[in-house]
Amino acid sequence: MLNPALLLRGEGVRGRQFGRALTAYVFLLPAFVLIGAFTLTPFVQGVALSFQTWDGVGTDTPFVGLANYERALSDGIFWASMGNAGAFGVIGFLIGNGISLGMALAVNRLRRGATVYRTAFYLPGVFSVVVVGMMFGWLLQPTVGLVNRGLEGIGLGLLKHNWLADPATALPTVGAVYVWYHWGFGFLLFLAGLQGIPRELYEAAAIDGAAAYQRFRHITWPQLMPVTTIVGVLTLLSALQIFGTVQVLTNGGPGYHTEVPALRIYKEAFLSHRFGSAAAMSVLFGLILIGLSLLQIWIARRFTVSESD
Repeated sequence: MLNPALLLRGEGVRGRQFGRALTAYVFLLPAFVLIGAFTLTPFVQGVALSFQTWDGVGTDTPFVGLANYERALSDGIFWASMGNAGAFGVIGFLIGNGISLGMALAVNRLRRGATVYRTAFYLPGVFSVVVVGMMFGWLLQPTVGLVNRGLEGIGLGLLKHNWLADPATALPTVGAVYVWYHWGFGFLLFLAGLQGIPRELYEAAAIDGAAAYQRFRHITWPQLMPVTTIVGVLTLLSALQIFGTVQVLTNGGPGYHTEVPALRIYKEAFLSHRFGSAAAMSVLFGLILIGLSLLQIWIARRFTVSESD
């Protein structure tokens, strides 16, 4: 025979659980509203616009089917910009994250002055992208810029160059500025990951006589893999979506040698007034970003599993 007291107690537990869940959803409701209003709604509108044509002014938006996608797929400049974005992705993912990890490893070993270095390494990311672009535009100015004047001052005047106007150097130069501007983000995350690794693992490895490389290979790197995955995905997405740095420094030039998808989409919409075509480019670019992110996460998980084996 069922005990009424146990039934009442069960009902009370379920009631408290429902109350806690309801309270949680009430607190989350403003976030859901904001995400729906400023993320999901524009996303749906953008996808719908990619099947229409609109000049950004009038109210007439006729349905054109896949014409915008055909235009985007045949746009050589758009696909050239994808190649440039891939170059920025490689620069940010490999060089930028490599520098961030190196700085984090160095600061993590310090016993004194670590706060000063943390501040100095993160400081570039505090500035506005416009300020950074204008500052480096002045530093790289071919006649009075400090870079060329510094080269001349140390006897390397032959290396003076118009860094942002030469197709051979424009993209690497903008990439270097991007790395300097963004390395603080990865540095802080890597440093937090390093500080979360139990010291007992290193002590045990030292007792076993493991060298510095072995400690990094078998302790530091596997323990940092979750952080590395997060930093890698965010850095790759950020580098592929680079916009402000390129717009301020080169505006996609010289020619289209530093054109990137976000800038190409912006010009297609607000300069050429083809918002439907720009929306189709955005959808294609978004699908590529999602695919690359999923691929990177899959590779990181496979690598983590192989390391654990």
